[in-house]
Amino acid sequence: MKTSMSTLALGMVAGAVVTWIWGDRIKRYADDRTRDLRTRAADGLQVVQDKAEGVIDTARDQIHSTLQAGQEAVRPHLSRVGSGS
Repeated sequence: MKTSMSTLALGMVAGAVVTWIWGDRIKRYADDRTRDLRTRAADGLQVVQDKAEGVIDTARDQIHSTLQAGQEAVRPHLSRVGSGS
């Protein structure tokens, strides 16, 4: 058990040293390697946003026209008084 704890501690120290020494290089490497993937993901999110906005606009228009029709259906119509009807 003592050996595994020592190995763990040594691994943590080694990882910290590697990060301290080569951290910027590792970050640049990761940024360069994932640039295309991140661009495609952002483009995909834009497509989803555009489609969702279209669906919301369509739903908004349908709700508006349905509620307008409902108002017209339940609103009492004024009848002419004294017209003999």
